[in-house]
Amino acid sequence: MSGKASTTDVDIVETKKSEFKDPLTILGFAGAGLVGGIAVSHIIDQLKMKEIGHVRSKFMPPAVVFMNGKLRHAFRIYSGQKGKLCAIVCEIPLYSEGVYPIASALLDWAEQKGMKELVVLEGIPVQGIPKERRSFCATEPEKRRECEKKGVKMLSAGIIHGIAGSILDECLTRKIIGVVFLTPAVAFLPDPEGAAELIHALDTVYGLKIDTKALLDSAGEIRERLKEVAERHQRMRKAEERKGIPESIYV
Repeated sequence: MSGKASTTDVDIVETKKSEFKDPLTILGFAGAGLVGGIAVSHIIDQLKMKEIGHVRSKFMPPAVVFMNGKLRHAFRIYSGQKGKLCAIVCEIPLYSEGVYPIASALLDWAEQKGMKELVVLEGIPVQGIPKERRSFCATEPEKRRECEKKGVKMLSAGIIHGIAGSILDECLTRKIIGVVFLTPAVAFLPDPEGAAELIHALDTVYGLKIDTKALLDSAGEIRERLKEVAERHQRMRKAEERKGIPESIYV
């Protein structure tokens, strides 16, 4: 084990030595349509990024994930492009009371690694399959101009909550630029097409040149594989609604 960064309730465990060089950091979570997690997982696979660590917290459901019979941590950190890219993906929903301490711990770790720009990929929950696939962006003024010049439409107003919103809020208090790309996504069904749209927006601004053909070709398999995760996300959202925790709002 190479190292550990921790708060009282969150541990960032490094299992391999990582040397980042002013990296772009991309994050995806189990939100609407699971689009963020699907998109970031596809980027990790396409670029053959290496797992370097994971997040441990009492605010995560007691669960482990597996792929092709191999067990793996649900909340993982990857490095690639010779230290110029970091990817963080969480494949299970998080308890609402844990989003702030987890976001704070992640941003502490990001600052230690010299990260200056974080991009969150997230879905806007809608009922039914979106008729038009399109991405939107929200960011800070200096980055907004760059995104607009490259043809990415800005959202006029709205609220992003959960772990994505908490991370972006943390960026505002630090010397880290926060960016979020959003796309309408089927609320509680895995939505690979939405994930592909987010990757397209990411490529438009950052030029990573990620091929999404394999993602779209395996859309049916992805839906079946992630069906249980989506159902668990739906159950957790309903439980939070009973507690009075609001839905995401985008305008």
